[in-house]
Amino acid sequence: MTKIQLSFIIVLISTVFSYGQAYEFGIQAGGGNYIGDIGREYYFYPNKIGGGILFKRTVNPWFSLRLNLNYYQIRANDAEAESLGRQLRNFSVEGQIINFSAGIEYNFIPRNPYLPLKSLHRISPYMFLGLGLGSYSGRIYSNNIPHTNHPEDYGLEYSGARLNIPMKLGIKYKVSRHFILSLESGVSYFFTDDLDGTHALYDNEAYLIKNKIVPSTNTNSNDWYSFSSIGFIYTFGDLNCYFNLF
Repeated sequence: MTKIQLSFIIVLISTVFSYGQAYEFGIQAGGGNYIGDIGREYYFYPNKIGGGILFKRTVNPWFSLRLNLNYYQIRANDAEAESLGRQLRNFSVEGQIINFSAGIEYNFIPRNPYLPLKSLHRISPYMFLGLGLGSYSGRIYSNNIPHTNHPEDYGLEYSGARLNIPMKLGIKYKVSRHFILSLESGVSYFFTDDLDGTHALYDNEAYLIKNKIVPSTNTNSNDWYSFSSIGFIYTFGDLNCYFNLF
């Protein structure tokens, strides 16, 4: 990890902890899919499980500062694609992403999650917008190439770390004074076209010459990751802090 990337994480964390004493901590689990140059072209087609943790500092009934640490899996196969070009090329990829992000969560309905179960504050739709840093790695395969039972004999490894913009919509339901249930779905736009490692093949001249692989997708379009989850959140700290509107 570079000094710039480490500084980025430190600044985001210090922003959340710099003031205020009303907090939320939660875990999330669900399913997601990568959107790129290999496999199906649907935006929401969860085919791998993932999850993460989140931490929030509530500013007021509308806004919270939020940190996320998520683990995503990548699985895609051109054999499942709708495009004939992808089917003929017949790539596949398996990998993972560890993504740290921070940003602002906005409640569409002003709420006080710490008031004792008033109906006005039980349900709240919300959105999250932030900035993330994702570390990704995996192995890409050309399935048209005869191979042994050992994937390392014919696949190519790849890895990297890039900034991304996570965008999410969700709804929260307060179960009790200290516990909240959430449903959330969204996408992360990555500033890279290599979550799938396609460039590991396209840029490997020896591999191209040997196996005669011809690019059949747009390698200039960046990749996305979509993820839908259910979350269990615990609230703590000064539960009356910053809430004088209701």
